[in-house]
Amino acid sequence: MLSILVQGTGLKKRLLPVLFTLFLAGCTNLFNSSFTSSLKNDANASSDFYIRKIEQTQNKEDLQTYKLLAARVLVTENKIPQAEAYLAELADLNDEQKLDKSLVEAHILAVKGKNKSAERQLSLVNLALLSPSQKSRYYEILARIAENRNDNIAAIKARIQIDNFLTDIQRKQKNNDRTWALLRNTNTGILNNTSAEGNAALGGWLALAQAYNSNLNQPAQLSHALQNWKNNYPTHTAAYLLPTELQGIANFQQTVLTQVGLLLPLSSNAQLIGSTIKKGFDDAKGNSSVQVQVFDTMTMPMEQIIEQAKQQGINTIIGPLLKQNVDVILNNPNIVQGLNVLALNSTPNVRAIGQLCYYGLSPEDEAESAANKMWNDSVRKPLVLVPQNNVGQRTASAFTVRWQQLSGTDANIKFYNQTADINFALKSGLSENAEGVYIIANGEQLSEIKVAIDNINPNLKLYASSRNNSPNNGPEYRLLMNNLQFSDIPFFKDIESPQYKQIEKMTNGDYSLMRLYAMGADAWLLINQFNEFRQIPGFTIDGLTGKLSAGPNCNIDRDMTWFQYQNGSIYPLN
Repeated sequence: MLSILVQGTGLKKRLLPVLFTLFLAGCTNLFNSSFTSSLKNDANASSDFYIRKIEQTQNKEDLQTYKLLAARVLVTENKIPQAEAYLAELADLNDEQKLDKSLVEAHILAVKGKNKSAERQLSLVNLALLSPSQKSRYYEILARIAENRNDNIAAIKARIQIDNFLTDIQRKQKNNDRTWALLRNTNTGILNNTSAEGNAALGGWLALAQAYNSNLNQPAQLSHALQNWKNNYPTHTAAYLLPTELQGIANFQQTVLTQVGLLLPLSSNAQLIGSTIKKGFDDAKGNSSVQVQVFDTMTMPMEQIIEQAKQQGINTIIGPLLKQNVDVILNNPNIVQGLNVLALNSTPNVRAIGQLCYYGLSPEDEAESAANKMWNDSVRKPLVLVPQNNVGQRTASAFTVRWQQLSGTDANIKFYNQTADINFALKSGLSENAEGVYIIANGEQLSEIKVAIDNINPNLKLYASSRNNSPNNGPEYRLLMNNLQFSDIPFFKDIESPQYKQIEKMTNGDYSLMRLYAMGADAWLLINQFNEFRQIPGFTIDGLTGKLSAGPNCNIDRDMTWFQYQNGSIYPLN
């Protein structure tokens, strides 16, 4: 092969030095063939791969290395006990292995939230001895520690360091996405008061966040602002690997409504619900020139309604409301192909479908809001009391997911069939370690639970959902609930406003109907900003049912308003 490559005297003279250098490099690799040196590289396989290698390997040094690689990957897969078990089996390690083991141990401590111990472990690591891959892991641990402490700026600085040591596009993109997520979750006041201190990369990230935040509610200008940022920071990592969340903004088109189909149950036993939502929608629409065709979903199959809407040239649909009709669309998404759809409910089958968003008055919104509220109130050990039914299951699941995102730990969830179950559990020490309790119950149930808690642990912070808030609650009930906080729609903040008085009169003061009216009004707001919600991450509007934004699968999230009972009255907190 070599003789073929170097035919011709001139070519031979030019190629021989190159080939000789390559040969020496290959020999060097042969002379230093220890598998342990692979610890200096990225671990690209799954933990199952390394575990199989452990079972197949006889050489002791290689076996130790495979256990280290397995433990490293197990940590990233959040399988901490298995990772610790492999580390515990290690003995008589060489220096390279000891160095890498220190990084894995520090990572485990950081994942467990043991920040000081993780820092002490990192302080024992000689940074100068680390390969670029190991340095990226070192700073990954520092980023995790900073996030544990809710110090987003420190986490961002650590991720800027990580970027310096990453060589493949996929990891760089993932790191940029995580850096951007930290920026988006940082208070704008903190961002504006953060100095780049000669850190050009940090300065670029801060400028990107400022360009985004300043134009967030003017999406038509946002694309232009991002392009200007790229021109000002052409060598920044985000200039050529823009965070995934921002990549669709360049193609943003403002929502333009012409004809809308409103799909509601307007007859039979759901008539009152549908007509109340429609009243809120009509009042919010006002004198708009947009044509709205109303379809009664109780009179014909969903497929037929959608086909009629298409034949009439309608390209935007609001509804349906009933879950079984939403499932018709989810089971056959092709029937709404080419349409913008704002479904007014969600089901367990909800998934991401192009041009489809889900909006409703769901218990998940209140559960997530409660987790945020308790976290912001410095509650770190929450107890959640929910009924043993569908609402309770959904509430518990949503609270748990959000609490894990906030704290990295699980909340204590207790289901009940009767309030007597809770009273017995409280007497048995259920609330001993709790700092706050979130309760899903109607007014009567909540009264019993609160009396039991006040008698056993009166210092607990108490939170509840809107289920307890009823116009039937008199002065005695409000006094009993003293200091308890609960979430509800912001529409109830200003009970003296002309709009509130008008809707109160129309619904005979029925809070459930007033919430449905507010939902109808917000459906009009949402459909007028449909593209903005789908394409502009973080886009929000203030509605009657909450501060509205698009979450995963384009579920419209509602940031609730919190109220508190004080001395027989109710006061809004935010």
